[in-house]
Amino acid sequence: MTPFELKSVNLCNPLHARAFDGNQYFDGYKAEVARRWGVLCFSEDKSDVLQWSHYADRHQGMCLGFDVSGAQAKFGRVTYVIDRFPFPEKEKLDVDFTWKLLTTKSKEWEYEKEWRVFLELKDSVWNEDAGRMLYFADFGPELVLREVILGAASKTAVSDVLQAMRGYAETVRVSRMRLSCDRFELQEYPVDAVAGQRPALELSPLKESQ
Repeated sequence: MTPFELKSVNLCNPLHARAFDGNQYFDGYKAEVARRWGVLCFSEDKSDVLQWSHYADRHQGMCLGFDVSGAQAKFGRVTYVIDRFPFPEKEKLDVDFTWKLLTTKSKEWEYEKEWRVFLELKDSVWNEDAGRMLYFADFGPELVLREVILGAASKTAVSDVLQAMRGYAETVRVSRMRLSCDRFELQEYPVDAVAGQRPALELSPLKESQ
């Protein structure tokens, strides 16, 4: 998380900064937004080397590709800007303002080509590794898994991926990233084109109960 996360609004006015950030006596608007709302973050570019480094354990993890849909009020492309937008009038500190906060980022992040889904936080689950409560969104008509892409340094076996997807009703494409031999880029290969892996370009998991 960057220091500008949820701070895409102009806070040069000390009154606005205090209302937004809070102090020792109250939390402020930013903390209230963080408690109430969450985002699912996606990228248009599954081959970006930096994002694999930042978000997939230095290429040891995996990338999930989804078909995502939803109302315009809660799903859209991130806007990348140089200047933070003006602080609104008090009566305008509403859901639309929150959505703008969540979908406005610095121009320096434009390479991510990010889209976000805006969700109200409800049920949470304690995660021992994270040491805190986490929130999850269920797969469904508005969030359909279509691809599983293993990182170039991933040691995950394809058989483990197939086992994890048993019972998932949708057709899922499985592939693996590899380093290009002549360019500083990643190239995607279906698993049947990777040495030692059995064919599984398009697979329909068995429809068994999970």
